[in-house]
Amino acid sequence: MNAQVGEDVKNIQELLSKKEYQAVYDQYASVLQDMLFVQSSEEWLDFIQREGTLEEEPLRLYLSAWRGLCLLLGCYEGEATRKVLDWLKDRIPEELLEKLSGLAPIVIDIDELGGTLEKQIAPYQDVLTQAGFSVHIDFEDIYCAGAYFLSVGMG
Repeated sequence: MNAQVGEDVKNIQELLSKKEYQAVYDQYASVLQDMLFVQSSEEWLDFIQREGTLEEEPLRLYLSAWRGLCLLLGCYEGEATRKVLDWLKDRIPEELLEKLSGLAPIVIDIDELGGTLEKQIAPYQDVLTQAGFSVHIDFEDIYCAGAYFLSVGMG
């Protein structure tokens, strides 16, 4: 895990323990909007006063996406090929990106047969693995219908 994400989690937990809910929203509004679908500080305050806390693992995942360490994709994202390739652009060699561009499109819809990210990304994963990259997918469904977090690394 990234040190900055760890610092963010620690900061949020400290603010929550002090009941400084507005400060959490002020600093992390876009993360909370993605994670909880809250669109205002009032909605956030309603949520946190009801729940009292945030689950740590989903929080880490959403913060990682916010920091650009992984790509957040919804379970009903639909056509996601361009989004995935754009995200991979600075993370893999250009010639590998060109190989991926020729593969079948990624269309995510968990209600459709074969519409999960795991199924859709499999051909991309094969190409990346053969080139020495590892693809990792996390799935989170505590706060929403489901979200995928795609990351790629070496080895």
